Amino acid sequence: MPVYELVSVKKQADLDICKAIRRRVFIDEQGVAEALEIDEHDILGGKCRHYYALADGVPAAACRVMDKGEGIAKLQRFCVLPEYRKAGLGRFMLERLEDICRAGNFNQIEMGAQCYAAPFYEKCGYRVVSGIFLDAGIEHVKMEKDLSFLIFNHPIQ
Repeated sequence: MPVYELVSVKKQADLDICKAIRRRVFIDEQGVAEALEIDEHDILGGKCRHYYALADGVPAAACRVMDKGEGIAKLQRFCVLPEYRKAGLGRFMLERLEDICRAGNFNQIEMGAQCYAAPFYEKCGYRVVSGIFLDAGIEHVKMEKDLSFLIFNHPIQ
């Protein structure tokens, strides 16, 4: 079983790691135009906080979290490199980001999820709250999860 770790981006080198992961997934793999993928929120100290996950010390997944106000966090650009998919890394990262959002007094998470990934998010407690829409030419649905109560993923010891 690989060892996973979540890294909160504090310096430009870490932000560059996030952008490199996103480039591989969204631009190279999915064909999203760079002008749509990299935007004004890809800076340090801006409206979004950036994170990436390590798998055995290797950068393997990325996400950014936007504070939308009124207790709502929006996950954006959530991606896992192809060679690390289906190994629990996405769930690990999502659970850690949810913990961070709860600690930051967010009571809800929302995201625009690519339709193929919606079943994964549903297994993690998210629900579809919209019809299908296009973002960067890819079908998405809006998904939400209520964080106003604790969800125990592990038995109490």
